[in-house]
Amino acid sequence: MFSKATTLLAFAASASAHMTLFHPTPFSNSTLTRNPLEPADFPCKQRSNMYDITEMNQWNAGETQEVSFAGSAVHGGGSCQFSITTDAEPTKDSQWKVIHSVEGGCPASAPGNFADLQDYASLHKATNFPVTMPEDIPDGRYTFAWTWFNKVGNREFYMNCAPIQVGSASTASTASTAKVAAALGGLPDMFVANLPASSCATAEGQDFVFPNPGQSVARANPAAAYGNATTGGNAACAAMAKLGAGNGKLGSPTGGASPSAPAATQPAYSAAPVPSEAPAYSAAPVPSKAPAYSAAPIASASGIPGVFAPGASPAPAATAPAYSAAPVASAAPVAPSTPHTTDCTPCTNDGAVVCIGSDSFGLCNRGCAVAQKLSLGTMCRDGKVIGATKRSFPRAHLHKRHGAGLRSL
Repeated sequence: MFSKATTLLAFAASASAHMTLFHPTPFSNSTLTRNPLEPADFPCKQRSNMYDITEMNQWNAGETQEVSFAGSAVHGGGSCQFSITTDAEPTKDSQWKVIHSVEGGCPASAPGNFADLQDYASLHKATNFPVTMPEDIPDGRYTFAWTWFNKVGNREFYMNCAPIQVGSASTASTASTAKVAAALGGLPDMFVANLPASSCATAEGQDFVFPNPGQSVARANPAAAYGNATTGGNAACAAMAKLGAGNGKLGSPTGGASPSAPAATQPAYSAAPVPSEAPAYSAAPVPSKAPAYSAAPIASASGIPGVFAPGASPAPAATAPAYSAAPVASAAPVAPSTPHTTDCTPCTNDGAVVCIGSDSFGLCNRGCAVAQKLSLGTMCRDGKVIGATKRSFPRAHLHKRHGAGLRSL
């Protein structure tokens, strides 16, 4: 089993700088690549031992958690959806239901990409997004998915998946298919495009507006360039969009397994920096019916000449994300819940590291920090997890792109 810190260090040493899901912890995290999906990868970025569980993620009904990412190639942001399925090991027949959509500014609001990643902080410049689990979802094991349509660069589709446990794992779920359908059936199916882009592609330079984002939807910047233009024709796009519906049937979740913590012998990690002013989001209008697709040519990749390596997108580098504040609103507000545990250390700064004794630490979450044992050779001091020696890591090796000789992330 690999800890989050070990995985991040391996990530920083690689040449690939695309984005990946960080929390909740994805399946088989140590083998997860950062490249966009090919048709054969759907769903969840298929690979050998795809559904090995690195860490079971606890996420209770009605609870709000912040979904976070690692990487630097944010490709100008774009639009994301957060979905779940009742299948513990999803296939192309799985039906995905959207619990939250973000149109624009996901995974970050930036004109291009962030600078080279060198450490934990630079890996986590992307925005954290609050996502609430449906209040009436039955207990059991589900699979969570993050999907992303980038704004700048090649037309791509990203999808990472993570195992989640809703409610108690000690009691097998007795929820019938009818109960699951009652809780999730009214949610929209996950949208799919750019798989491949030659058949149906979202237009470059726009923050994509989903045909049906659902009732829980946010927009990072209401003044941004939004649109639902696609290329490939209505029939091709409609057929591809249905991939998120699978066979159109929701099953019943299994009882699941107890959530696990990273092994104590692995290096400890510290919390990603929390900005003093998190970007605000405004609720986007929910259309009464799904808008029709409109055709638009795919714009050239930022006007940069040259032939680019597969999976690389020619996006200009940005030194810092540019957020636009908007009035905070919610299409369907749900009161966040405090983590359910008796081992709670009170805290006030959400997202901050809390030192608990000499050998434990916790992350402040809704006023509560749950103690986690530190690895050997590490200690918690002044809100930071530190080691006996400070390690540094070389810059990631960069490959030259063919043609113009530009460097790719």
